[in-house]
Amino acid sequence: MVSKMVVDNNIKPGFMYREKRNRPEDSGWRIFTGLESEDYTEDPNNVGIYNPSTILRIDPSIADILLMGVGSVYERASEKTEWYKVTDFELEDDYLVKHKLNDNWTIEINNLFERIVEDNGDLLYTTDDKSVRLIIWEEEDKVKHDIYNEHKAIVENRDQSKAKTLNKFEFSDDKVLRIGYLIKETDGKKEYHVIYGFSIVDNEVLQLAFYFDDLKDLERAINTWKAI
Repeated sequence: MVSKMVVDNNIKPGFMYREKRNRPEDSGWRIFTGLESEDYTEDPNNVGIYNPSTILRIDPSIADILLMGVGSVYERASEKTEWYKVTDFELEDDYLVKHKLNDNWTIEINNLFERIVEDNGDLLYTTDDKSVRLIIWEEEDKVKHDIYNEHKAIVENRDQSKAKTLNKFEFSDDKVLRIGYLIKETDGKKEYHVIYGFSIVDNEVLQLAFYFDDLKDLERAINTWKAI
């Protein structure tokens, strides 16, 4: 959704943010010149839906920004200055929600994450540049600490030739045993970090994978994992 000042007046964008989309074909990007008045933006006739290629012809500088995830906010002082990330802009859907995964597991996660049940049954939460994939299963006829030791061996003995272990994690407490590791992967276009982890309660295993582009999101991923 783009201000018609951009398209009709050919003014380059100066402020843009990506909120949670409300339909599949919506990227969530809202793009403005930064010159609009409040009355102007409140009039729906002053905003249009455009193909990204239309806006990129007006301003190619936003190409990389359009790849950033939901929750991203960017601004610049003028079309001659660099874009910078805004951290104090409040998005409507930016708050924590709690979802029940099954009778034993709940996750508390930012509402900006889109929740998707994939064809294979995996549960995916994603903002495009950050994702969490979750799988739950039972290990019949096994006890909690045996399951933990099996997964600890997986972490300790994994094949380093595919991706080097960058860090190992152990966040167990009286209720949940947690073990995991951090690596870097690539999809052929870009590199990203992944935490692969296992959380164990009784004979039930929650396997999770946190994907994130920016290493600054490591702490947030770990805190989300600990809270599950």
